[in-house]
Amino acid sequence: MNLAERVEPFYFGKPDRLLFGCYHEPAFDGRFRCAVVICQPVGHEYINCHRALRQLATRLCDAGFPVLRFDYYGCGDSAGQSEEGSIAQWREDTMTAVSVARQRTGAPQICLLGLRLGGALAMMAAAEQGDLESIVLWDPVLNGRRYLEGLRCLQKEALRFRRKPNYGWKFARTIEAFGFIWPPSLCADLEGIDLQANARKLAKNVLVVQTDGQANEELSDQLQPTDACVEFQRPEAPPIWLPTADGGLLVPGRLLQGLVSWISRTQT
Repeated sequence: MNLAERVEPFYFGKPDRLLFGCYHEPAFDGRFRCAVVICQPVGHEYINCHRALRQLATRLCDAGFPVLRFDYYGCGDSAGQSEEGSIAQWREDTMTAVSVARQRTGAPQICLLGLRLGGALAMMAAAEQGDLESIVLWDPVLNGRRYLEGLRCLQKEALRFRRKPNYGWKFARTIEAFGFIWPPSLCADLEGIDLQANARKLAKNVLVVQTDGQANEELSDQLQPTDACVEFQRPEAPPIWLPTADGGLLVPGRLLQGLVSWISRTQT
């Protein structure tokens, strides 16, 4: 652990739907009146991105920001089973995390930072909250159908030269990707995501970071008229949520430091 931070694991939320979180507290009183809530990906992308997001929390603490990382219901170390997950539940979990971050830190301002599906959930929560200072969308999932098709293609490619697993069951619209099962109910939820169709003001300051090569001109066109200060960045960095050939976990140091710099700049 970095000497500039203290990390406390804890559970929060409803007693029957407890969420696991890690609170990163700076070891010194920071000059910022803002806490950062990190909205993580799910499934295999959660595994691939875990180390990078942990390092990001440390860098934010070094800059003086308190940080909350958390697992959605049915994911990671939170209560519930993976098949119980839903977009509505995870959106509620995100807003609960924002509330807990405000209570725990006393910070009047919140920055949401979401990666992949975490970016989509951050957008939904921010639009509902309506009072966030800033939001960072890192390779956000904007269209659920394309996201599911990407999962299918990745799994198909991974099994191309391997023996296909036989689980003894088959369900329509069920997806298995890198050991994670996406049940029909969650797939239906994901198919309904189309955040480019009805973008609303998310926060005073919005940063969209794209490393996946997809140009989101439609998102840009819809965010610009919302009176938010919107910035798009296309850093030279790999998509850390994709599986690597050797199974390694990528930590793009320059990109992480760029995120810390942008968040710091919006608070001054």
